Amino acid sequence: MKRTLFFLLTFLFVLPLGFAQETPEYLQIAGKVIDGSSGKPLHYASVNLAGTTISNVTNADGVFSLKIDPRTAPSALVTVSYLGYATVTLKLSDFQGFDIENPRKVMLTQVSLTLNPALIRAENPEELLMAAIYKIKQNYPDQHVGLTAFYREMVKKGNSKYLTMNEAILDIDKAPYSSYQVDRVGIYKGRGSQNYDSTDTLFIRYQGGVVSILDIDQAKHPFAIVAPYDVPRFYDLHSEPAEFLGERMFYVVSFNQKPGVEEIYLRGKVYIDSESLAIGRMEMWMNVEGRDDAVELFVLKRPQSTQFEVKSAGYVINYKCIGDKWYYDYGKMELKFETRRKRSLFRNHYTVVSEIAVTDHKPEPPVIERDARVRFKDQMTEKVSAFTDANFWENYNVIEPDADIEAIIRKIVRQLKKHNLE
Repeated sequence: MKRTLFFLLTFLFVLPLGFAQETPEYLQIAGKVIDGSSGKPLHYASVNLAGTTISNVTNADGVFSLKIDPRTAPSALVTVSYLGYATVTLKLSDFQGFDIENPRKVMLTQVSLTLNPALIRAENPEELLMAAIYKIKQNYPDQHVGLTAFYREMVKKGNSKYLTMNEAILDIDKAPYSSYQVDRVGIYKGRGSQNYDSTDTLFIRYQGGVVSILDIDQAKHPFAIVAPYDVPRFYDLHSEPAEFLGERMFYVVSFNQKPGVEEIYLRGKVYIDSESLAIGRMEMWMNVEGRDDAVELFVLKRPQSTQFEVKSAGYVINYKCIGDKWYYDYGKMELKFETRRKRSLFRNHYTVVSEIAVTDHKPEPPVIERDARVRFKDQMTEKVSAFTDANFWENYNVIEPDADIEAIIRKIVRQLKKHNLE
């Protein structure tokens, strides 16, 4: 069952030069969003240039960056928001003198929500979570559903160098939540690039990204990689203050593996819709920090001359309510690790990210022939080459790894409509 959450990476030695990308001129601002009381970074906080579609989310370190037209007025406003915290608004000029290596700190203050006590259920967190799990068959589709989705993955060295970048438009046959059938995925269009040079000592290949990001669907697969009846055995559960996502109120249950559980499990939060008891969102991190054995979970092959340390592994899953059913809508996986050659004082830092956003739900699933399906053993770097189509991407002809996925989705939807797919 643990395969549902694992990245598998294959490490090889240096290969010849790959591809470099031209970068347009832009103004880049950077910040780090933290809790005003504890100073801890806030993951996945939303950042937006007011009045535009330019936006992003913070990474596992609370850091974000925005690329902006250099002609933008210094008085332009940047808003930073996070669930349960007061939104902060800053001027573009407030970021002057800061960069990705030295981001401006943005402190958010927690706010209490005033809720009607009659809306709050009396269940303890274990009962509430069990009720959400056992209502999955009622709250999620019990038949095949067709999805069109945008997928991207990237491997980054340090804070700015992207070694590999892949994007794809996917056709997905989403299996019923009432069955054990697996999701089927096919590539409609794809593209990618590699950017290695003589200073790179490792060539990194990412395996299983598309399949894994669908497998983290916690409404379909075992909750936090354990069977429902084992949740109290492996996890401590706590009730957190209720929060609003949009106009819907969600109960929040936090979880962490129990002390004394030796294997690596998870910690995180599950957001449960107050009306339907559907799981609407989950945020999770594997407890890999300080664990030497974490490398074995993620690295399939590596050179003996290099030591590896997994720094963090985070996951986000979001669902959308359409009618009376909830559908898989968004997923993200982010892995950070360090490498150090033996007898060397220097360390290299790497980040591997995969992200998927659904652009359309269809009652009739696509027909994906067996030979055309994306499988766990596949590497997108190799797969997308067979689906490259310059005519499809047209003016959107450069992969933008730092671009907000919502902005990219708008471009993708326009292209899909133009090609009569919607």
